[in-house]
Amino acid sequence: MLVSNFIKMKNLKIGLLWCLLVFVCSCKQYLDVKPKGNVIPETPEQYGILLQNQLNGIDKGTDEVVIGNPESVILREFFSDNLDAALSNTVNSGAPVYVGFKVNSIQNEYAEAFKKIKDYNIIISDMKDRDSELAKKILGTAYAMRGVNYFNLMLRFCQPYEQNKAESTLGLPLVDEFNMEAKPARANLRATVDFIAKSFTDALSYNVTDKDYLFTANVVKAYMAKTYFWAQDWDNAIKYADEVLKAYPMTAADQYVAMINAKLMPTENVIIRSYTVDSRDGAFVLTSAKIDMLTRPASKELVGTFAEKGNDIRYANVFDKKRFNTKNLTASVKSEEMCLILAEAYAHKGDNIQALNYLNSLRARRITKDYVAYTELNLPNVYPQLITVDATGKPLTKLMSAILCERRKELYMEGDRWFELKRNGRPEFWVPFEGRKYTTQKFLYTYPIYKKDVDLNPGLIIQNEGY
Repeated sequence: MLVSNFIKMKNLKIGLLWCLLVFVCSCKQYLDVKPKGNVIPETPEQYGILLQNQLNGIDKGTDEVVIGNPESVILREFFSDNLDAALSNTVNSGAPVYVGFKVNSIQNEYAEAFKKIKDYNIIISDMKDRDSELAKKILGTAYAMRGVNYFNLMLRFCQPYEQNKAESTLGLPLVDEFNMEAKPARANLRATVDFIAKSFTDALSYNVTDKDYLFTANVVKAYMAKTYFWAQDWDNAIKYADEVLKAYPMTAADQYVAMINAKLMPTENVIIRSYTVDSRDGAFVLTSAKIDMLTRPASKELVGTFAEKGNDIRYANVFDKKRFNTKNLTASVKSEEMCLILAEAYAHKGDNIQALNYLNSLRARRITKDYVAYTELNLPNVYPQLITVDATGKPLTKLMSAILCERRKELYMEGDRWFELKRNGRPEFWVPFEGRKYTTQKFLYTYPIYKKDVDLNPGLIIQNEGY
């Protein structure tokens, strides 16, 4: 019966997605500003329409590309080692959800992100009003969203950042103006990071504070912290994460359950998230993701990271006794991530005192009984897991292992673990299903560039290795 209902729900999802596709194509024709000449924006209000649909999609929980939604979150959890694929109850064409089967469809995220970037660049390049209050909000938001989209593209379609290889590693085509004829080559990864940081710096110059535009100055700073953290610029990661953490305090243990179960109203630790307004489409996406979620329990190895078990408020509130997830699925950026960025960045800098300070600051808010702060003397042994080296390729220390384990527990079921595997060594692993081995090879952590772009721009848009 469960499988039958699951199939019906999937068929319903496909039908609704097809209707949505027709609607989106119609909208694209309306907003296809220069090619057809149907609509030429002149006022900030008219340019603002290019952002409105995207902001509404985030609010309603249907956005897949900018912040993400429950379906994109659960997909990345399926790719990672957080869930036990060997115990899947799956109807996915007779095989578990596995990154090797999904990369061809995921390449569409590349095309979708650049469609959005086109809209931001139309605003940035063509809007004549630069001085009115409304124009400043729109420009600041356009720069911020361009930076966020490029950041997401970098995580998905570029190799992990290595300081000594950044100038020889392929980045992304960097497009900073609207030009229908442009066919840019892929820049290197260091230039890509600089471009993302410049977009965020330009966004900050407008100091957007109106929360209706979602990407306020503090949200931009959070993404700057995430960008510099990914690029191993520990000093700048610390600078921006610290500013954001001061503005968004972490939740205490007695607030934790309310936080992880919050449906539409974000708690005070949430810097930005999707699905904040009541929406039939958003509710459908969430329901669909929950159905998918019930096909796979948390991995036994993940459960083992909860050393304090019942004394850790998360242990009894993120999965049940059968290890099935009970935590609300959200796509968000939270202050707890900023705290973990600070802990790890200080550890990479060799400042173990500050690293322990931030690590313990989070743990003290999650261990409700018999809490003992970590010191360099009582840190647990390196936890046996897929990740064996840190982001710089060094073997895990006890401190780094503790920080990564804390991050895994805190951001479980938020789509973070997949990128953590990529950032820390891209470990290869396989899962069994019906007598077959499904292997996540190293190249699969970096998705293929959208094939049509590669075909249109041979020699300029170079396909990623392995595809």
